[in-house]
Amino acid sequence: MNILEVRDMNISIELNGTITSVIGPESSGKTVFLKKLCNILPNKDIFIDDVSIKEYDITFLRNNVIVVFNDNNFNCEYVAEELFYYLDKLGYRIDEITKKIEQLSKYFKIESKLDSRIDTLTTDYRILIKILSYLIIKPKIIAIDNLFGYLTKDMISSIIRYVKNNGITLINVTTCSDDLLLGENAVVMHGGKAIICASVKSVLEGNSILPYIGFKLPFLIDLSHNLMLYGLVDKVYYDKRKLVDKIWK
Repeated sequence: MNILEVRDMNISIELNGTITSVIGPESSGKTVFLKKLCNILPNKDIFIDDVSIKEYDITFLRNNVIVVFNDNNFNCEYVAEELFYYLDKLGYRIDEITKKIEQLSKYFKIESKLDSRIDTLTTDYRILIKILSYLIIKPKIIAIDNLFGYLTKDMISSIIRYVKNNGITLINVTTCSDDLLLGENAVVMHGGKAIICASVKSVLEGNSILPYIGFKLPFLIDLSHNLMLYGLVDKVYYDKRKLVDKIWK
């Protein structure tokens, strides 16, 4: 799996284990894109590696193309049951499921939460469990619907590290321009279509389109531009530590 296209929406996303942020204002097509991806809306215009998604085996798609929506819907009452749920639906053996839950809970440091009721968890942990209940499948593609805003920085870092270590393509649909700095590629949506599908650097540097569609540049990028005006730096910085080192050295 190398390229995901939604041709009627001009969307093109690399499927090489990178992170792509899909950003746009309200009614720009972000939710439509997600609903097409998981077949809630007609999706005959979606192609993976130039093959219509309709041609792929349904079992393959259930294992490899996942969408996590921004809602409070869960299938089970307890954390361990929720992590168990989708693996069981996909036909994994009990011993396989148990091992995967043990490994995942250790990686994300949620061993103490496994016996907890989901409705007693704080919002950040509820959203984390929602994402992990799908991520445990290790799909080729996982798209999340504006969920990083609920999570702590450590949770986000762990998810990013996990998807990269496992070759999973993460599509982060967002309304926060700072989220662009988490990944390598960006899709900018407006009017129901993608107006840019490019690297994050291409979207943020120069005369960026973001302010024209109602988004501020990420703080670090905006700061870099301002410092360049005063001759304090000579390029845009994407890493806060490197920028601080440059200023104070």
